[in-house]
Amino acid sequence: MQRRQLLTLLGASSLLPLATLGGCGFQLRRGHDMAFRSIQLSGFTGTSPLATELARALEANGVTVVESSLQATQAASAAQVPVTHVEFVALRDTRDTLVSAKTAYGQVRTMTARSILRFEVRRGDGSVLLPPSEVSLARDLSYNERDALAKQDESDALTRAMQTDIVNQVLRRLAAIRPQQLPTPTELPEPPQAPSDAER
Repeated sequence: MQRRQLLTLLGASSLLPLATLGGCGFQLRRGHDMAFRSIQLSGFTGTSPLATELARALEANGVTVVESSLQATQAASAAQVPVTHVEFVALRDTRDTLVSAKTAYGQVRTMTARSILRFEVRRGDGSVLLPPSEVSLARDLSYNERDALAKQDESDALTRAMQTDIVNQVLRRLAAIRPQQLPTPTELPEPPQAPSDAER
């Protein structure tokens, strides 16, 4: 009886850290189940940090990021672009910081950091799967000229946090794509039949 009680206590104590994490608002993130298996990211500049983070997040969710539809076709050992391939087209990817408030003496007091991503998603055959849509975020940041370096670090951290937020929003929209929205494979034409005796 004592051994059973000890095992029960040990089992409860092993669950305590998880219960504590749940109580403090920590939640384990679950991966997104995507209907597509490969994706091409286009329209981004070669140095876009957003594209880099988005590519890593997609790879972490089991999606292969390729450079072209041809590469997706070759990876699938197919004769045509696989139906499980899509193209993510960035129509706008901008980040900037604006002065939003000044004192009566012209000193900057508040800056506003903005991140905007406008995009559309196309099927492997080039047709539009998700029409152009936009994710935009804006956050205010107090500014002090006497502590400009620290404020710059704070602004950079805020921009990275906004970028991660945008990536998560994009992943949720991509996860909403259903398999039936992807094109069906092109049916092969039926082989010609030999003419019957009556047609000869």
